[in-house]
This record gives sequence, structure tokens and C-alpha cells, in this order.
Amino acid sequence: MKYVLYSILALIIAGGIGYLLMRLLTGKRNVSKGRKTLLAVLMSLLVILAGSLSYLIPYSKADESCFEELVSDSELTFIRNEDGMTHWYGFVGENNDTVLIFYPGAKVDSAAYVRLMKETARKGIDVYVVEFPFHMAFFNINAAGKILKDKNYENIYIGGHSLGGVAACSYAQKSADKVDGIILLASYPTDKIDDKLRLLSIYGDKDGCLEMNAYNDAKLNWPINHFEEIIAGGNHAQFAQYGKQKGDNEASITTERQIEITADVICRFMGVGNE
Repeated sequence: MKYVLYSILALIIAGGIGYLLMRLLTGKRNVSKGRKTLLAVLMSLLVILAGSLSYLIPYSKADESCFEELVSDSELTFIRNEDGMTHWYGFVGENNDTVLIFYPGAKVDSAAYVRLMKETARKGIDVYVVEFPFHMAFFNINAAGKILKDKNYENIYIGGHSLGGVAACSYAQKSADKVDGIILLASYPTDKIDDKLRLLSIYGDKDGCLEMNAYNDAKLNWPINHFEEIIAGGNHAQFAQYGKQKGDNEASITTERQIEITADVICRFMGVGNE
């Protein structure tokens, strides 16, 4: 509801600015009412476009160390796809029958999740991280389906961080017959999740960005088979490596420790790497 109100307010402001620009451009010239209206609309659209780009283009960049880990090693093969409309990178092992497709948080560099993904992959799970246009999952919610198209996994999980988790829920709900479960990091579903699915929710007790009232209300949308893990000392940003996030609280554990705990919980939930 908050974002709807923000959107309405933004449209009102854009309309006002568009009207003022029209008045400046036409001045005292004799311009028909229809042309003034058209010009005001065009100016408003330009304001909306400029405002949207100024919001979408900046993003939280991954720490430089992350890019050094986007390589294969003795245990995992690194793969990247930059063809077509859906871009992604992944780490795959030998003969794994379980996969996690991960949607990054809004305006966060996908490379920032490399440490978490590698920790998870080392336990026997193939992982794929989607690289979204403008770093926003809502521009390609069905990316998971495109990644899975030519692959044959027995166990399929969709996950996401923050707003990426909301988008992951949307895809999983539409694909409940194909997907086994959802993994949410500091996130929650906005609609009821099919009881065919399993759900894991993880967040840190120092999280300053997760709206806890909305999170708790959203528990009504959880499927019957759900699990919750609260990381003591963890915050919102430390599921990845992109530095501090505005509004977040200071964590009392390291990023490395929060990632380690998260990978362990994910793998237990997926029934992999418990030996």
C-alpha cells in the first residue's frame, strides 16, 4: 500500500512539473488548449522517464573481491550466460540433482552473492544467480523458467533476497507443479503460497530494512510446510557483499559468518550436505 501511495504522489508531482514546463515553453504565445494539453503530457512523461532512470541506474556494487571468485575451481564449474534476454551465472558440481535459482535484491549487483552461492554449491547443490535488467527482478520474473528449460533436475528451489524474494515467490506460485520450494532471505510473499510448496524464511535479528509488521502479517501467506531461521547478530545486507545498506542496522557478526550460517540452513532445508 505504501508503494502505491508513493507512485500516486510521484505521478501528481510529475504532472505538476509537466504543467509548469509547458507554461514556460508556451509563455504568452497563442497556443491552442489541445496543444498545451499535449505538451503538458509530453513534459510529464519526460519527467517520469528522467525520474525513473535516476532511480534505476544507480545500484549497490559488489565488493571487488567478489569478482575474483567468479571462476571454476577443483570442486565447481563456473558458467555464465549472456545470450538472449536472460543473463545469469552459476556454479555446478558433478551429477547434482538439486538446484537453487536465486533472485538478487533490488538494485544489488548479482556478483555480491557469489560467496553465498559457492558455499551452498559446495554442499552438492547447483546454483544459478540471475542478472536482471537494472538489477530489478520484476523486469524478468520468469527468468527461472528460462534457465530450467534445457535442464533436468529432480529437486528445484527458487530463492531471493529482499524484493528479489518477492519476485521469486511470484514465479514459484505460478510454477507450483514444477518447483519444490522457496527460500527467502529477509523477504516475504505478498500472496498466498500453494501448500504444494515448502518455504524457508531466514532473516537477521539486526535487520533494519525488513518491515517486520508486513513480514509477520505475510506469515498468513506461508504454505503449511514452512521453516523460519533468525540469525542472531545478522542484518539485511550481510547475506551478500555489497557494503552497508541505507537504513540497515549494524550487525554484531561478520558477513562471512552470516553467509556461512545461511548456506548451512539452506542446505539442511533442501536435504543436501548433511553428512
